[in-house]
Amino acid sequence: MDHRTEPLYQKDGQLYKHNSTISSVQPLSSLPQETQALFKAPEGEPYILTSTSTIFHAQGGGQPSDTGTITSTSSSAGPTFHVHQVRKVDPAILHVGTFEPAGAKFEGKEEVIQAIDVDKRVLHSRIHTAGHVIGLAINLLVKEGALPSDIVDGKASHYPGAAFVEFQGLIAGDKKADIQARVDELVAGDLDVKIHFWTEERARSDCTGVLESFKGDEDGVRVVEIGNVGSYPCGGTHVLKLKECGKVVIRGVKRQKGVSKVSYEVQDA
Repeated sequence: MDHRTEPLYQKDGQLYKHNSTISSVQPLSSLPQETQALFKAPEGEPYILTSTSTIFHAQGGGQPSDTGTITSTSSSAGPTFHVHQVRKVDPAILHVGTFEPAGAKFEGKEEVIQAIDVDKRVLHSRIHTAGHVIGLAINLLVKEGALPSDIVDGKASHYPGAAFVEFQGLIAGDKKADIQARVDELVAGDLDVKIHFWTEERARSDCTGVLESFKGDEDGVRVVEIGNVGSYPCGGTHVLKLKECGKVVIRGVKRQKGVSKVSYEVQDA
């Protein structure tokens, strides 16, 4: 796949409909095995579609991909491509899905309308932002001496029903209430959530938590900043203000092999 896809969701997480141009359409089975293995193939005849730009978030950074539809701008009677999963294989973003009706497909460099599942996008954005809020809350508690000074941000998952943030170092279970209180305080402050593109040097020096795995592109390192409290390198989608997260609930704190795992969920406020 040598067609570069512009990831519009990286700069505007509230763009839910978009016109784009098809770059390629081919059966999933025609791709190399290692690329096919990235996808859970949907039932029917799965295809891989690429376009010049996309609003579909590609799975990664602990956040699942968007789903939705892609339809032709030229004919309301044209086929509908149902997007089941999206992955990035540089420089392209691959949309896997099926056509309806079966056997139909887009022809050539067709103009299309992309439409994501808005409810799913909003939920994923709430969960992802909430994960960073928990990270900031714990970092604040470390600075205040309420948690051990060796606590360091680790990996995270922002999947509905399975969301967690990990930290190197041990967080005692009786600190759950302290973490919840600080998270509640941050959300109640309704801080702005902003996206920036920083140099790698600035990201490493200014971000609250920096994993060695982060990487930038021609725009720089994408960073999410929450008020003036802190920031993280991040490729995910986010809410614009913290109250949009709803109620962020700390489900539990578990410790194993020097790692603390804080599980959480978001609820409607």
